[in-house]
Formats: sequence, C-alpha cells, structure tokens
Amino acid sequence: MSEVGRMVRQAMWWATWLSLATTGCGGSGNDQRTPDAGQGFGHNSPRPDCHYAVDPSRVPYAMPQVVATAWGAPVKLPTLNTPCPEDAIEISRDGTTLYFYWSPTVNASFDERLNGTTGTYYAQRVAADLGSFANPRFFDLRRGVSGGASDGEVSFTPTGEYVYFHSTRSANTGYRQSPPVDDPMDIYVAPIVNGEPGPAENLGEVVNSAYLDGEHCLSPDGTKLYLASTRPGGLGGADIWVSARAGNAWSEPANLGAPINSTGGELQPAFAADDPNTMFFVSDRDGPASIYKATFDGAVWSAPVMMLTGYVGEPSLMTDGSVMYFVHVLVDDKGVFGSDIWYVKRN
Repeated sequence: MSEVGRMVRQAMWWATWLSLATTGCGGSGNDQRTPDAGQGFGHNSPRPDCHYAVDPSRVPYAMPQVVATAWGAPVKLPTLNTPCPEDAIEISRDGTTLYFYWSPTVNASFDERLNGTTGTYYAQRVAADLGSFANPRFFDLRRGVSGGASDGEVSFTPTGEYVYFHSTRSANTGYRQSPPVDDPMDIYVAPIVNGEPGPAENLGEVVNSAYLDGEHCLSPDGTKLYLASTRPGGLGGADIWVSARAGNAWSEPANLGAPINSTGGELQPAFAADDPNTMFFVSDRDGPASIYKATFDGAVWSAPVMMLTGYVGEPSLMTDGSVMYFVHVLVDDKGVFGSDIWYVKRN
C-alpha cells in the first residue's frame, strides 16, 4: 500500500463529521462485514441491508430539543433511518428528494468504506408526508476515481447542472504534496447529466488546502461557497469561510470572523433558497453540537441564536424555510453509536 493510500484510509475514520465522526461509531454493537459493491452495484442501485445492530443498553445523552419558539416539535423520520449511520443530509429545494450519506455497517474495513456500498444515497418523498420516503438508491459520485472515495455533503447549483460535495480520496490537496500530509476532506464538483453525476474535479488550491475543507453549502444563487475549514487563520477548531465565484473561478476563502465563528467549532452552513441572508449552522460553543441561526444585513452578521440543541447538526431547509431536516447524533459514555434524520416545521 502506498503512503498516500494509507493516509487516505486513515482519514476515513473522521472525514464525514468534523467533530462527531458518525462513520467512526464505536463499540458495543453487532457489526458484520460489509459486502463488496460488486459489478452489479452502481448509480441507482437500491440501498443494501444494514449490518449493524446497536446494543439496546446504549442510551444517548440527549434527544433533539427545540429552543426557538418559532419551531414546532422535532419529528424523527419513520422511514430511511436504520441502526447504521445516516448523515450529511441535503433536501432538494422543492422538498421532494433527500440526499444523505450512509454506511451499511460501522466498523467496516477501509477498502469497504472507500469502494463498497458506503456513500451518498437519495430517496424520493412519498406524497405530502414530510417524513415518508421511498427506498433509497445510490447516488454515485465516484465516477473516474482511482483508489476509491468516500463522498458526502452534496450541494447543487440553482439549475441543478452541477453538484458540489466533499470527499476523502487520493486527489485531495494534502495527499498530492511532497511529502504528503493528512488531508481527510476536499471539495469537488461534478456535472449532472441525465440525472447522474459525471467525473468530478477538485476545486483546486484556491478553495481547498492541505487542511480539512468541506461541510459546505452553496448560497441560494450559487455565487458563494460557504465551507468549514481547519486551515490557519481561524478563531479555533473549524471555522466557516466563504469563497465568491467570478465566472468559473472561485476566490480565496475569507473567514467570516466573529460572531459567526468562535473558539469552538463551526461547520455545516445552510440557507433556505428564498432567504439568502439567513444562515443556519452548527456550533459546539455552548456545549453539545447545536444548530444556530444568524442574519446578514448587507454589512455584518448578527449574533447567532440557538435553534435546536441535543447533539444535532446538518441543517437543510426547503425553499421557503418552513421545514428543516437535520441529523441527531447518538452519543453516550462510550462515544458515538449512530445518527438519524429528523425534521422540524416552522410554526
């Protein structure tokens, strides 16, 4: 195994979540080996069975709790969730399609994570029910990849012609340095042709660095890319940065600074398509990972206000902002042991 290959595989353990790595859920479960994807598995293939059973004695520290009075009670999806981790969610603008990262087991080998059935899936919503979705199918972002990849956190351009996503793969910036350095997450872009993603390109060293870069979103008009990064120049942990697009080029990311960023960790920004000046994001500044909201007045961001708490993250909103899907991470004294998809409606 090459040094780069070893480093890519090592980085897999924490590439999906920055501070709460759901793919590295630990301990106390019935974890079987993941079957290889095989030649018959590819784009649109049905999601396979989950091969992980959580120890029933494990109880999460906290359940999702709404703090803001503008939102109703959180609801766990009656479909899609399995004992295996569901993470890195993105609801389509019209609210009919949910994309998410999923792994069919917890303690799979590195090769199984990079080349097996782990990756991004999508599911169509059933009628008007906000919580019911059809059986998920694989959304193949690995086209043209050498050595495998673990992909997640999709964000589509307004017209749906391109998808941006973060990935662990040997083409990441740090792995291409001499000597290579650990770089578990870079942002890539792929064209969408007839509903399928084509071969992806790394956004390059203007946006990506030899540090973690991902957990991102596009602005509603597609002209800005908000990303979390651990690169130098931040306030602590991961910070949220923003890059502006001019033509086909992206600017060097600028740190959003305080009050958005803090000495804690900030990541996973999100916007409703109808409101480009209200950002939702995740921070652990006040304890467990919580979802915050801040508004932009054209010059500065307001002080963030907590919306939901209880080890929650990955906010994703429908176009009018009336519904927010999010992820609840299961955490106890032994560590992280899963994650599920929930939603909440605005009152």
